Amino acid sequence: MAHELIYTSAERGLRPGTRGFCTVAHTQGMTPQNIQLLEALSAYKNLYSVHDAQEKAEPIAWSHITSNLIGRSASIVSRVGSTAADHTGRSNKLAHHVLLPARERPQGGPAWLCQQIGFLRDAWDEQPHIISNQKEIPAGDYEPKPATAWEALTGDPAYAAFLPNAFKTNSDSIVLIAFAPGTDMLSLISESLAIMEPSQRWNVTFTTYFTQLAVGATCAWRCCVADSEVLREARRNPRTIVFDLTETLPPVPTGPLAELARSGQSPVVPKIQVNVPPDPNKPKKFILMDNRNINQLTLKPRNPNAPRK
Repeated sequence: MAHELIYTSAERGLRPGTRGFCTVAHTQGMTPQNIQLLEALSAYKNLYSVHDAQEKAEPIAWSHITSNLIGRSASIVSRVGSTAADHTGRSNKLAHHVLLPARERPQGGPAWLCQQIGFLRDAWDEQPHIISNQKEIPAGDYEPKPATAWEALTGDPAYAAFLPNAFKTNSDSIVLIAFAPGTDMLSLISESLAIMEPSQRWNVTFTTYFTQLAVGATCAWRCCVADSEVLREARRNPRTIVFDLTETLPPVPTGPLAELARSGQSPVVPKIQVNVPPDPNKPKKFILMDNRNINQLTLKPRNPNAPRK
């Protein structure tokens, strides 16, 4: 069963005595450990003040995170972003997390799930309450199409293959993607996952606006604002891959995934041909033909130990 939690600034929280930034709703039956984990994933750093003209360019942290605190059999899909000013008139954020077991993961993958309208909330105007209804997880997959978001940004849709190629080379590698505020990073991440085999998509963790890593969490593709402190620290680590979308890009990726990004075709999973030996006990059919009619006889294999008649 999937669980969800909503965290924002409110005059009154769900737990007695809580207010300000706190949990205002969560699924009935959630463990205190899972509640604490999702609250820790609700951090957000505003780039602009609440009345700044550039406020609409605030990044949104769409994420797929795994954590050793819940095991690798579960995923956390989240949206954390700026929202309307709170009751005091100060800047506010809204975090909506969905914790889902492996059996409920749709084939489209985590970024596809984030893009489903209404699945993750961007506003809250309700009283604190326990969520009694089970969260419905939509099923589906990508419609085949070229990587148009990557083409619009870089001039070549093949750049969508950069991240999957890095994952294919080393699934444990950390990639930091530098971007300018206002860039639709979810579309870029989504197009990169779309050209991967469906069985691999849920193995990739990401966040479209990375500022810090919660204890126990795993995040492989980390989108960072250009010139941010977290990006400057990452550049000091020679093992970290930095893909800066605001500077000169690396060479255009090549290979099958790059061609998929250009053509818009779905990734083809090769079928394994299994040769099954014939069953000697299966009855064989023979067709006896003459000029007048056709007769079909079913002959059963003779038991060599049976007495001859």
